Amino acid sequence: MFVATSTTERIPGPSLHGDMASISIVGDTKSSCRCSINKATTICNKHTTLTSSAENGGIRPADTLYGWIPTLAATVNYMFIFGASNSYGVFSTYYLNVKFPGTSATTLSWIGTLVTSLMLGCSILTGAMADKCGYRVTVYTGTVICTLAYILASFAKEVWELILTQGVLLGIGASFLYAPSTSIPAQWFVKNRGLASGIAVAGSSIGGLWFTAATQAMIDSLGAEWALRILGILTFAVTSLTNSLYYRRVPAKPRKSLFELRAAKRLIFWLVSIETCTMYTGYWALTFYVGTNAKHLGGTLRDGSDLLLVLNAGSAIGRVVAGVIADRFGTINTLLISIMLTVVIEMPLWMTARSITPLYVLCALYGLISPSFISLNPVIVASHFSTDVMASVMGMTNLFGGLGVLAGNLAQGAIFEKYDRREKFTNTIIFSGVFILLAGIVTFVMRVHVQRQRADKRFFQRI
Repeated sequence: MFVATSTTERIPGPSLHGDMASISIVGDTKSSCRCSINKATTICNKHTTLTSSAENGGIRPADTLYGWIPTLAATVNYMFIFGASNSYGVFSTYYLNVKFPGTSATTLSWIGTLVTSLMLGCSILTGAMADKCGYRVTVYTGTVICTLAYILASFAKEVWELILTQGVLLGIGASFLYAPSTSIPAQWFVKNRGLASGIAVAGSSIGGLWFTAATQAMIDSLGAEWALRILGILTFAVTSLTNSLYYRRVPAKPRKSLFELRAAKRLIFWLVSIETCTMYTGYWALTFYVGTNAKHLGGTLRDGSDLLLVLNAGSAIGRVVAGVIADRFGTINTLLISIMLTVVIEMPLWMTARSITPLYVLCALYGLISPSFISLNPVIVASHFSTDVMASVMGMTNLFGGLGVLAGNLAQGAIFEKYDRREKFTNTIIFSGVFILLAGIVTFVMRVHVQRQRADKRFFQRI
């Protein structure tokens, strides 16, 4: 048996199908090797959307300068994917206090809830589509749907119309852009995988920064309707260009099943999924309610948007820093520490805030520390599953994240409406903190599980 192994990458950790940077060629003679290579080339040409050299069956080397091209394209797309959800606090405050003042917070929370939960939940389908049909087909589909969602939302006159357009349709469209974007950095980098993923995901915070500032400015000067239309036009123009730079490094293997069901047989998959679910259940409370909190403390609508700017600025820095730390000290170690610090920071600072100033401190620290799970989860998945199926596996884990967003935001809205009554936020804060703490506990279990699989049984090690 002859085994030809690539010298460009050897992905550490266990793999679902084996190392995708390795190609096994079975045969007893050179002719059988050539036959196997030709067969593999035909499969790659049929099932992938690589550049011309990769379409001939090649696997590009990892950790090269070329890898930053699709990674930076993913960074820009993250700006538009998460910009909609990270800046929804501006729309939420406007809807709650100006356009629909008599509408309950629970009803309005459906818009932000659906755009985020569907973006994550539908990734189980769009991730499988990316691996099976190609990245570009998937992301261009997302561009069209997102543009249509913004334009239709701008003509909405009732809350239910906004729920269907700015919530449902925009969330579905974002999922087509999101699923391929999560796997791009992990495909192109191994040594600096945490850094690459952090830079890509930092685009979501950068998008939140300018989406928040631009949305508030456009609402103030042009109105919410034109703000939505302009966001739609920008989404179409920019992502149409970045989508063309989405290339796979590792060809996808053909499979009969749409979903990568074998992933569900592994405990690490369920631990990542549960951690994602519980973290997303509590994560969005500050983003959605800090603007309303500021108004009750004597602030203005502008204060609400400024707080979101601080939150997103901190996130942009924190996600990159978390990636660098993860490459040095271990991804799960970094994730565990960041989640536990989030609990320590969020609950005391938010519950004791009696003026706007502590809210600015809270948003800065929360942004720096809490969102690391968004950039580190793909790195964990890439370390335990083959990169050629990563979009599918990430889509499956993100389904649980979508369920967490849906359940969490609806529960927070109901708690806020029934117990906090727009005057205090104690119960909402406790709900958020408890679920983030649960995510930390699951992450600790994940660390123990991975450690036990290693020959090195020392507790303090890079994991």
